[in-house]
Amino acid sequence: MPSPTPMQPSVQGRKVLLIVSGGIAAYKAAYVGRSLALLGADVRVVMTRSATKFIGAQTFAGLTGNPVSTELFGGGPDVPHVELARGAELAIVAPATANLLAKMSAGIADDIASATLLTVRCPVLVAPAMHTEMWENPATRSNIETLVGRGVYVAGPTAGALSSGDEGQGRMVEPGEIVSEALGILGRSQELAGVRVLVTAGGTHEPIDPVRFIGNRSSGRMGVTIAAEAAGRGAKVTLVAGALSVPVPGGIEVIHAPTADEMRSAVVARSTESDVIVKAAAVADFKPEVVASSKIKKSSGPPEIRLVPTPDILRELGTDGSIRKAGSILVGFAAETEADPRGLAAYAQEKLTLKGADIIVANDVASSDSGFGVETNRAVIATAGGVRELGLVSKRDLARGLVDEIIRQRGSTPH
Repeated sequence: MPSPTPMQPSVQGRKVLLIVSGGIAAYKAAYVGRSLALLGADVRVVMTRSATKFIGAQTFAGLTGNPVSTELFGGGPDVPHVELARGAELAIVAPATANLLAKMSAGIADDIASATLLTVRCPVLVAPAMHTEMWENPATRSNIETLVGRGVYVAGPTAGALSSGDEGQGRMVEPGEIVSEALGILGRSQELAGVRVLVTAGGTHEPIDPVRFIGNRSSGRMGVTIAAEAAGRGAKVTLVAGALSVPVPGGIEVIHAPTADEMRSAVVARSTESDVIVKAAAVADFKPEVVASSKIKKSSGPPEIRLVPTPDILRELGTDGSIRKAGSILVGFAAETEADPRGLAAYAQEKLTLKGADIIVANDVASSDSGFGVETNRAVIATAGGVRELGLVSKRDLARGLVDEIIRQRGSTPH
């Protein structure tokens, strides 16, 4: 039996679910299951009925040494999808058809595969495989975006030969790439075990009257993605949420804090027990000094609204040592409209000192492909050691890079 290389985590005895759906690439999933089993993983295979049309369940049973699940209902007292999910450390969906991705996005659980995926509380890796037209369909793109926002890892697809002699984007990545990605996720999954992480996300709504407010265009996607990444690495995560337009993955505690004052109260109350605090929320800088008790009528003419500053939560945490836990890591975010990367880097360094933070992530929100409401950020990460320019990256990759930096700093900080 092969052993992991020095760069690979040990997977001996770790429970991995391999969920196979109905596509021509289903035969490749056998190599994924076999490779992980040879490395010592406890591989449990789940197949949709359509998958059994492409490859037999007995093949997977022989390769993994475990029975294969194909039916939602069992003959005994145990509930199959609950038992499968219990104790799983990673779920791999390969191939992930457009149909199963849609079920995952919508939370449908009408067969053994979708029910298991709705039950798991571990990281999920999907390897999409379908015809180009299906992959490029707006419904599929929306489903993928939703799943990524929930913390699902996506490998591929790539361009190449498809069924029926076609060529194009939609070919499942090779088994070796899936195994490599799976090993990476399993290796990261315990890096923050026992660590308490507090993340803020979303914009705040500062009321003008009972129906109007001052706010911004933040969806909360960045903060939610960071929370999901930290949870996927074993952290106990609390999300203090302003206005969100993206779903929050299961297993994350959520505290709703719609205004800056409520967010400050929630963060301060939990800061002394948090090992890491990530201030990714887009907190409004100003609020009305007086909130009208009833709706301001248009017939009364334009109202005069006097604005006052909201609390600077990040600076308070960074400069008042009595508020947060000794040795904790403080991360701040800065949304900037400066397009020049050198200007963005300088701004991040300046804010790092001003706020007393350990890490500042500055991102350009002036571009259509970066910042609020999109899947990518043009960002830099500033620390005491300097500034790392990331360029245009997905929010998922930015979250991974940020958590990597947090882990590095925790490794060099007494706690």
